Amino acid sequence: MLIVGGGPAGVAAACCAAEGGQRVTIVDDNPSFGGQVWRAEAAKPAVREAAAWFEKLKSAGVARIAGARVSHQPESGELMAETSEGICHLRYRKLILATGARERFLPFPGWTLPNVCGAGGLQALVKGGLPVSGKRVVVAGSGPLLLAVAAYLRKRGANVCLVAEQASTKNLFRFARALLAQPGKILQALDLKIQLLGVPIFAGCWPVAALGKEKLSGVTLRQGRRTWSVECDYLACGFHLVPNLELAELLGCETQNGVVRVQEFQDTSVPGVYCAGELTGIGGLDLSLVEGRIAGYASADLPERAGGLFAAREKLRR
Repeated sequence: MLIVGGGPAGVAAACCAAEGGQRVTIVDDNPSFGGQVWRAEAAKPAVREAAAWFEKLKSAGVARIAGARVSHQPESGELMAETSEGICHLRYRKLILATGARERFLPFPGWTLPNVCGAGGLQALVKGGLPVSGKRVVVAGSGPLLLAVAAYLRKRGANVCLVAEQASTKNLFRFARALLAQPGKILQALDLKIQLLGVPIFAGCWPVAALGKEKLSGVTLRQGRRTWSVECDYLACGFHLVPNLELAELLGCETQNGVVRVQEFQDTSVPGVYCAGELTGIGGLDLSLVEGRIAGYASADLPERAGGLFAAREKLRR
């Protein structure tokens, strides 16, 4: 059993596949496992849920290969990955893809200046050791990731000047109503709002230009007819997430509306290949974990265990 992607969905899939007695290998192109959400948790756990999953991964005897970027399929049942030591050949009977998603970054004048970053990108740099204490940060773009990144940066000592959310107030209220079916998500949102008390959050607002010559010195924002500039040391932008479909498409998996089309057991149009997590639609951590578990159990020929998670998956998809 081979799993490509070491984020929450991939880790959950690996653990559940191992329960079925499968010999499981999980690979990721990053130096450590955890993906964007649990970055650095494998080495130094700080989140209880992440720590529990990584302990389960370790006790399950799952083989782990980090820093391996899959780039080619020479034949059915085999993938080739590039590592720092050369080419690695990965053979499998069944395959689970959990390659996650990346940020969508929209260009605007000055967007290539140093210190203009993706929102998740800046978060990853800080998790990797970049000091931001006392630094002025503007977080801009669209999507729930903005508040999570802003709260994280503030916790690390950054001076979050403001959050500019491109979506209108009307659309934000519509999104909030959709969360009523998921009390857990509402609690998460309220917690983020509490962590960001005192930080201005503007709806219908977006960056129109990054200012500076050799590096970022500020950003020009627009909200309706109003345009103004704010001095800052970092501009963190993100306009939703885009599933990483490249490997799935290379293998011939059918896609629809920008995501991989899967059946009830997370199986794709290619026999023996499963997908879990953001590849099948952007749904967040909880849904990724459930889909990863279903894919792991199904690939290990444990359909009853997989089926027992269908209701939880449907609830999280609403």
